Amino acid sequence: MLEFDLPEYRVAVDQLEPGVFIRLERMRWFEHPFLFNSFKIKNQQQIAILRSLGVSEVICVPEKSDRLPGRHRPETAAASGSPDSGETMASLWAEKKARTEKLQKKRDRIQRCEERYALTIKQVTDLLQGIVAGRTGAMSQAARFISDMTDFFLSDAESTLHLINVMGQVERIYFHSMNVAVLSLMLGQKAGLDEGSMNALGMAALFHDVGKARIEKKLLRKRGPLSPAERAVIERHPAMGVEMLAKAPDFPPTALDGVAQHHERCDGSGYPRRLTGDKIGLHGRILAITDVYDNHCNHPDPLESFTPYQALSYMFTQQKPEFDAELLAVFIRCLGVYPPGTVVQLSNGALGMVVSVNPENQLSPSVLVYDPDIPKKSALIIDMGEETELGVEKSIRLNHLPSEIVDYLSLRGRVTYSVEAGEG
Repeated sequence: MLEFDLPEYRVAVDQLEPGVFIRLERMRWFEHPFLFNSFKIKNQQQIAILRSLGVSEVICVPEKSDRLPGRHRPETAAASGSPDSGETMASLWAEKKARTEKLQKKRDRIQRCEERYALTIKQVTDLLQGIVAGRTGAMSQAARFISDMTDFFLSDAESTLHLINVMGQVERIYFHSMNVAVLSLMLGQKAGLDEGSMNALGMAALFHDVGKARIEKKLLRKRGPLSPAERAVIERHPAMGVEMLAKAPDFPPTALDGVAQHHERCDGSGYPRRLTGDKIGLHGRILAITDVYDNHCNHPDPLESFTPYQALSYMFTQQKPEFDAELLAVFIRCLGVYPPGTVVQLSNGALGMVVSVNPENQLSPSVLVYDPDIPKKSALIIDMGEETELGVEKSIRLNHLPSEIVDYLSLRGRVTYSVEAGEG
């Protein structure tokens, strides 16, 4: 594609040529057969369709064009329209309808995913509260819960991670525990753990922060830097968690190391024992990655939260020595180049949010597209793997987005994850 350093400008449809990138003005998405309001002209039939729709002018986007509009006389350009443009328009409408129906099915699957997540987070809340209260049978229920999750991951090698926006008043510890469990089992599966080790990993992940139940909530919710004394109290929570869980007869002993070590770091900068490298168990090394990632994405102060893309980038460029390098690389491959929750700009200028990853093509996630002409509840979800002419240009920081886009994409919610079996 050639690069034209010119501002956008209005141009007559009769001057369009294949290769010119245009944006439709004063025309709602439902009023034309094209999938997007912005696109590159492919052929003369598309120009004829625009003319038949009564469109006389469009916006030319030189930056995204292969060539600039010509200077045809109107009568010459009009004559160049294809005689089968009516048939082409009908096929475009049919394709748009079929694509819309397919995208709606994808939206319905994600909606079911959100409903399952709501039920699951309630179950996790009950489990964690039961353990803290010493409720009989709570640990065995947790073991069955993790066993079911483990079976899911081990039976489905192509599970897809979906973004779930949590808007309700859920205690942070509950959705954080769920996130860390999902992400840890995903990473454990890709790292080749067997069923027994996966079960122990899941239990360690679900209860890694249970020791915080013994710390005053006022301290846990404190904004700003902690005093040395406050820091010392916080750093006791892994040991307090081990103490609580060791008394439970059904808690797997192999999971205790994961709870004890989830704040250890491979470079020795962690706590409580300042362990290094392979002195940290496999579960501890996995939990260190998933716990830090989720804390980056869901900081207690929302203004301090990273986007998922930023979180992975920061971990890889600024924190890499703290983690097992091989496991971190596997984790990044699992989440994809653009993890769910990342706001991106597409090659046609549209903005959207990644809602699920494509296990087979990390550069082609599914993206919820912002379009003010389409009601939020009917927003398009584009499978980038099927849009050969579209690509992701860059990631966008949340603070660079206007409020109407933030609201449309529901970006004020917490970043949480659910997993769905791959199709087929």
